[in-house]
Amino acid sequence: MTEGGLFESIFGTTAIGIAVEDLEGRPLFANPALCSLLGFTEAELRSKHCQEFSPPEDAERDWALFKELQQGSIDNYLLEKRFIRKDGTTFWGRLRISLMKNRGGPSSLVVAMVEDITEKKTAEANLQRSEARLQTLASRLIQAREEEQRRIAQELHDDLGQRVTLLALGLEELRTRLAEAGQDSSELASDLHSKADELATDIHNLSRQLYSPKLEFLGLHSALRRLCENISVQQHISTTFHAEELPTNLPRGLELCIFRVAQEALNNIIKHSNSPKAFVELARAGDAIVLIVKDLGIGFDSATAKAGIGLSTMRERLRKFEGELFVESIPGKGTAIIAKVNLERAKAATAREC
Repeated sequence: MTEGGLFESIFGTTAIGIAVEDLEGRPLFANPALCSLLGFTEAELRSKHCQEFSPPEDAERDWALFKELQQGSIDNYLLEKRFIRKDGTTFWGRLRISLMKNRGGPSSLVVAMVEDITEKKTAEANLQRSEARLQTLASRLIQAREEEQRRIAQELHDDLGQRVTLLALGLEELRTRLAEAGQDSSELASDLHSKADELATDIHNLSRQLYSPKLEFLGLHSALRRLCENISVQQHISTTFHAEELPTNLPRGLELCIFRVAQEALNNIIKHSNSPKAFVELARAGDAIVLIVKDLGIGFDSATAKAGIGLSTMRERLRKFEGELFVESIPGKGTAIIAKVNLERAKAATAREC
């Protein structure tokens, strides 16, 4: 088979739509596959311009690249765009345009190849919708958990905490009366009072972990500072907090997000790091707010370690505000959790939620 015969065979039998066009974008030849894709006869295709086969916005992008081809800036390009059939329906196609090679000098012809990728685009769109629904669900679950934690914290503080405090006061009064009466049971009453007092303190601390009034009334700086102080005292991990001046108009939801990420990261340090020290830094980097929580503990290989629930929850919280989470860890040298949120994008995401 001659070279020309081989080309004609490929041109006529391939399932990919092929057209030969001039440098003005007008089809000169079209194979049966392209005619079938577009629903036009070859004669009808030759009477049209390539821009007529797509919606205006897609045709505009295609024609801009075609002009670069005309000018010699490029000799080929690849583009995914919509095509309009003769009956008005549309399909997605992958279009590749290339200058034909000409041994005698510059070519005045181009080859256009079109592959139907509608199924691929439909699958991508379905996947994007599914991901969007999952993100919405995750956001709602996090919000529901916050509301439930706040309710439980209030119950602990306002009901159980108050009742245990009254019990401790009653036991103290009992100890005093027994001591005054010379009863040797005062030691037992004193021990019961001490245990009740410890229980009241634990309930108070638990309610603060579930919900921080300081965050709501005094802001992110104060809440994070108090969180670090509590960990230093309760967990015996020296926790240093440093913060730069931040904008005063941070969305309330973003402040809660950053606080919860810091809280989760510190909990991971307490549970897993064996570190005697922790460091929390809140800073501004251009248009972004950056939270860094690091330790000097055992670390891990971040390239092979699987993300736990804590890291996944942090990422989901940040995703709501179009933020990112980075994990840097070296075995034996500690771990750094870095949360970064662009303030303008976070505000726009907050506005969309409202």
